[in-house]
Formats: sequence, C-alpha cells, structure tokens
Amino acid sequence: KLTGSGNLLDEKGALREVGWANSLVYDYSRSMVKANKSRLKEWDYYLIACDDFAVCLTVADNAYMGLDSYSLLDFRTGFQHTAGPMSVMPMGKLNMPETSETGNVYSGDKNHFIEFIHNGDHRILKFEMKNFLDGKTYSGEIRLECPEMESMVVVTPWKEKDTAFYYNQKINCMPATGRVKFGDEEYVFGEGESFGVLDWGRGVWT
Repeated sequence: KLTGSGNLLDEKGALREVGWANSLVYDYSRSMVKANKSRLKEWDYYLIACDDFAVCLTVADNAYMGLDSYSLLDFRTGFQHTAGPMSVMPMGKLNMPETSETGNVYSGDKNHFIEFIHNGDHRILKFEMKNFLDGKTYSGEIRLECPEMESMVVVTPWKEKDTAFYYNQKINCMPATGRVKFGDEEYVFGEGESFGVLDWGRGVWT
C-alpha cells in the first residue's frame, strides 16, 4: 500500500513509490514528466450502466493522437455501436486535468462534442454526435453523484525505463441519473438502478 504523499514523480521523472491505494495519494503533474512527451497518455473514460443498457464516453490525449469515443450498448437486444473520432498530435492541447478530483474536460468539433463537468459533489456528462450511426444523432446528459468513498488506485512502473509509469484510478458505483437519445429512441438512467465508473489514467508507455 502506498504510504507517501506529494509529487508522484521525483526530480528525475521517476516514480517515488510503487503500489496501490484507495485514493489519489500522489499528485500527478505533466510538467514533471521527463520522458519523451510523444509517449505521454492522458484519458478520462466513463461507463454508465443499468440492467438494460450502458453508455461509454472517453476523451483521450495520447500525444500523437487524440480520441473522443462514444458507445451505446443495449443488453436487451444485443445492439452495440462505438464511434471514435480521432485527431492528430494534440500533445497536451486538451488540457486534461492533473487530478480526478477537480477540473473539467471538453473535446469536440462541429459534428460532435463530449464535456465532463466536475461540480464537487456531482459530475455532469454531456455529449452529442451527429451521424453516430445510419445518419442518427446520439446525445445525452447524465449526472453522477460523488459521495465520499474509496476508489481503486495503482502506481505501476515499467522495468525498461525509469521515466515510464502508469497512474490509474477507478471510481466505482457512482449513482447515476439522466437521459440519452439515439435517433427516436430514448434511454433513461433511473435513480437507484444506474451507476457509473470513472477510469482515470495518466502515464508514459515505453
């Protein structure tokens, strides 16, 4: 179990400690990364699900490529579809937050957008994608409650390079409510039966 606090990386860009925790005990800072910035990956991924359907939304700045990913899954019919518009060489321009505990995320263009808004005790996820499938628009707004609770955090090294690392947090079981539309179909996430998870990742791959 991680026992320290403060900066995740030392002055040489290496991990100060390796292990697990139930909160973000260490502070990630993009400015302290000493590896080639083209290897840096930063993403926020949300899954919101109930018994009948699920929505997945991702904003990722992987340095050489950016990805905005939209997914809809209907467990009743077996339908699933994902669309993932990509961009070239964002290299930090998305200004991904350096912590999951504060900060907002936005990415998009004239045909689509994803927005993650952090309001302290809750998060708002908004999105729209024109021509998601068969000319139909996919859009929605979902609220996730953020009660005080533990999360799953890992700090993982790469044996090939000291300045490579993987810092990941999964916040599970956030109560969810909201509505999503795909064409004329509407999907409602009801209170008490819908939950979300945030997969928050920052790291340098070899």
